[in-house]
Amino acid sequence: MKKSMLYGLLLPGMIFYASCTSQTTPEGKTLLKDNWEIQSSAEIKTAGDSISVPEYNPQGWYPATMPSTVLAALVKNKVYPDPYYGTNIDSLPGYVPGNMWEMPENSPFNVPWWYRTEFQIPDGYKGKNIWLDFHSINYKANVWLNGHLIADTTTVEGAYRLFDFDITKYAVAGTTNCLALEIFPPQKADLTITWVDWNPTPPDRAMGIWYDVSIHATGPVTIQRPYVITDLNLPSTDTARLTISAELKNAKKNQVTGLLTGEIENMIFSRKVILAPGETKLITFSPDDFPQLSVSNPRLWWPHSVGPQNLYDLNLKFVVNGKVSDTRKQRFGIREITSYMNNFDGKHTRVFQINGKNIVIRGGGYVEDMMLRPSAKSVETAIRYAKFMNLNALRMEAPRGPDYLFDLCDEQGIMLMVGWCCCSTWERWSRWTPHTADIAEESWKDQIIRLRNHPSVFTWLYGSDNFPPADVEKRYISVLDKYDGTRPYESSATQDSSAIAGYTGLWMGPYPDVYAYETPAYWYGKLEFNSEAAPAGEQISPIESLRKMMPEKDLWPISESWNIRLHKRFDPQARKALFSRYGEPTGVEEYCMKSQVFQKEAVRAMFEAFARNKYRSSGIIYWMYNSAWPSLYWQLYDYFLTPNGAFYGTKKACEPLHIQYSYDDRTIYVINGYYKEFNNLKASAQVYNLDMQEKYSDEVPVNIASDESKKIMDIAWPADLSNVYFLKLELKDDSDKMISSNFYWLSAKGDEEADFTGLNKIPEVNLNVSVSSLRKEGDKYILTVDVENPSSSLAFAVNPSIKKDRSGDLVTPVFWEDNYFSLLPKEKRTVKVEFNAEDLDGEKPVLHVGGWNIKEVDKKLNK
Repeated sequence: MKKSMLYGLLLPGMIFYASCTSQTTPEGKTLLKDNWEIQSSAEIKTAGDSISVPEYNPQGWYPATMPSTVLAALVKNKVYPDPYYGTNIDSLPGYVPGNMWEMPENSPFNVPWWYRTEFQIPDGYKGKNIWLDFHSINYKANVWLNGHLIADTTTVEGAYRLFDFDITKYAVAGTTNCLALEIFPPQKADLTITWVDWNPTPPDRAMGIWYDVSIHATGPVTIQRPYVITDLNLPSTDTARLTISAELKNAKKNQVTGLLTGEIENMIFSRKVILAPGETKLITFSPDDFPQLSVSNPRLWWPHSVGPQNLYDLNLKFVVNGKVSDTRKQRFGIREITSYMNNFDGKHTRVFQINGKNIVIRGGGYVEDMMLRPSAKSVETAIRYAKFMNLNALRMEAPRGPDYLFDLCDEQGIMLMVGWCCCSTWERWSRWTPHTADIAEESWKDQIIRLRNHPSVFTWLYGSDNFPPADVEKRYISVLDKYDGTRPYESSATQDSSAIAGYTGLWMGPYPDVYAYETPAYWYGKLEFNSEAAPAGEQISPIESLRKMMPEKDLWPISESWNIRLHKRFDPQARKALFSRYGEPTGVEEYCMKSQVFQKEAVRAMFEAFARNKYRSSGIIYWMYNSAWPSLYWQLYDYFLTPNGAFYGTKKACEPLHIQYSYDDRTIYVINGYYKEFNNLKASAQVYNLDMQEKYSDEVPVNIASDESKKIMDIAWPADLSNVYFLKLELKDDSDKMISSNFYWLSAKGDEEADFTGLNKIPEVNLNVSVSSLRKEGDKYILTVDVENPSSSLAFAVNPSIKKDRSGDLVTPVFWEDNYFSLLPKEKRTVKVEFNAEDLDGEKPVLHVGGWNIKEVDKKLNK
């Protein structure tokens, strides 16, 4: 990062992944997923031509399933203990704490490792051209098939490269084939993956195969790299001009003539093509030549918060002598991404637009599992959680994730910010050789081509903490101009101006404060698009997750099992703020609860500030979104998919029509994130002392324009407020239906010196809790919970959860309408929750209700 150093709650399209885990994909590719084995080259003296034949006996090799890194396979085989538990990671051979640049010489991972599989090629492939596809081999490889070297390390190099090899000469359909890869680990100067300061670097540095390996068959000509450019008529959006292109590759040694036909719903277009022996030719269909590609009243793709996610399918077919040689299906969306620079007071803020309309980008930095273990559940939960929190974007610092993740973002309306990673060889340009620059350019090209059809990708970053030197920047821009040209791009995620692209319109820093902790009022002065920031230097998980991370003996007092999950540059500042604002905890349970409240207060304010100040502020990327391993900082939900206080602070702050308090000037605003106006609303505000005495009340009418941030109330703050006091806000429509509510705890000492220790003295509250019957819809359960505060005291930070009856583990992922919410005396609240039946793991569900000053309640739920 820095210069210093639902699967059950099914979303549309999730069935796609399930089919991909079988041996055949919807595109007709055969996945080489199972029946792999790996072994260190230090244990093998046999050459690749012998290893890559079915007769070879891989005795003593470790079974594996692809994709897999070396470390992931060895942990699965119990060669090493689970590195995610306790301090086990310290015991891994070759492990070096921190952002490891170079492997120790004696590391078992500092040698090549062999990956080997035997597989059947379908009978139907006989007489066809057969292709072998790889997506991300880290870092170099020699590739052998049936005793023949089909590619070596002069070709297969680069962790972000994609390869499509013609293996027709050596592949045998209808029988057993053998594939073997000798994979070389990344070295210090290689352009590989890094986790910077988000989590430890695994000792194998992610050596292995990251994503799917597959084979497929075609006729003499294959269709490659289909691309759909959509040019929307703005601002009316009444017409979209589509430009379709694809490369045709003739794999034969003779000339081939055929017909390329495309179809998009009722639009059909075709062109005769002649290909010389071995020729690859780019074929383009433009709306000037094919008027049917000018679409009237197109169905547009929008981010989920402002519209539907309409998608189209392009179907291409190449026919030779009446026979289909190849087909390709490409999904796309019609939408236009633009941006402009809002220049004011010496600042330069980039404002992004979707289909001609401004939009505040609110997202988080996404990461994969530290060992890159594939998980449909994790991907699906990440996207479902983002929507549930009302976020509209994720940032990929390096193109992280399988194709399935990008497909889901298209389907669910989550925008993506994609670019390279900092603090690694990707930004150590002074150490680059000409060969390094070539690998960087080829990697960039492969990723741009791979991702350019996704409507969810809204911008490219070809730098992160720094912009590249002019010669490298020219090469990156040349790739963008040639292979995309439809999106804004930035030279880095910082405010610095590069020699070619100029000002980015983004902002980063100051380091380390904005990654550790700043008070709520601070964020109201951040007039910018901030590419990475969060008051998240310490985010302790709920106690149930902590118990999954470490042995009971390590839970309290704070131990090394805590320390390796924190970062010394960030947690001291956050911990100091927690203790000063809420009081130093005396036990682990108290620490966990105070942390959730601390997180909710801090993170809600950050997101609210950027929305209030639109479009002088135009975006904020929360750093980070999720965790690659069981971490205790930088996360909106933890590795075990447990939402934290920050999660619910984000969900509240990012409501599309929202009422909020401004910490800087103590006024009340309504924020409209919709592209339509709302009239005849009413907003109310009540102020209470710690003893629950009402000190102020007011109600005002509200009319708000499309996409407006509007001040609606100046509170006449009473002079006799208690040290801790409370503000309750409500926004209702003209039928008295609640649209938005918000509850703040504030300090008479002000935000900077806030003292909430008075909260530690509020009396315990016995809540009245009742539940509806547990209703099952498909694979998910839905429960409605009524919670009433019968006391004369505040019920603060009420925390309902669903647990398993025997283990006591939390059921995750889980989708509560609200959490860590507060109830005034005599107030009653109804909240709904959804969770997946599968996640009960055969146990029965229990509703648990706790909180800051709440007497715990458990209710068994009858399925």
